[in-house]
Amino acid sequence: MKAKELIAVGLPRPVCVGAAGTVTAMALLTTSCTDTASAPENDTATEPPVTDTIPEDDNPTAAEPREVAAAEAVEAYEGMWSAMAEAGETSDWRSPVLAEFATGEALSAISRGMYADHRNGVVTRGGGPELAPEVDSAEPPEDPTTVVIADCGDSSGWLKYFEESGEPVDDEPGGRQAITAEVRVQEDGAWRVVRFAVQGVGSC
Repeated sequence: MKAKELIAVGLPRPVCVGAAGTVTAMALLTTSCTDTASAPENDTATEPPVTDTIPEDDNPTAAEPREVAAAEAVEAYEGMWSAMAEAGETSDWRSPVLAEFATGEALSAISRGMYADHRNGVVTRGGGPELAPEVDSAEPPEDPTTVVIADCGDSSGWLKYFEESGEPVDDEPGGRQAITAEVRVQEDGAWRVVRFAVQGVGSC
């Protein structure tokens, strides 16, 4: 089944479970700090005032909110996949670890997918996909509360098997799949994935 740009249950067999709306990426804005030194009142020199501008990359205060938000969002994103890999070994759709990193539509999609695997006697093995997440956008720019992550996950070693026989569910080998995830800071201060989309093998 080819995954569309909808919330996906997981990398091994992308399953679309419903539209979550389009994630809008906003441009990132950075700030710079400027200190202007004026000549003394009694100085008759005609030289213009000296202006020292700190480059954006050398201004840690301006970059800090975005960098902190990006790091915490990526940690939550990677944590979600690790939790899915752990719960998927037994298809434990009620695993409390899942809710530590995902909420809302994302958590609902993961739980429904694992419940379906549980009913069908299917488990997922391999330790999870290989990830390479990058921050696509963060908003609002001055103090982000929403971060959009783009990734190209490799599910080659993370596949589904029938629990009793140990046989693979199908002969599809897995591979690289484009992933988009929206991560938001919650009321308790934690960052969690609220929705994500996994496209088909070969999409990145």
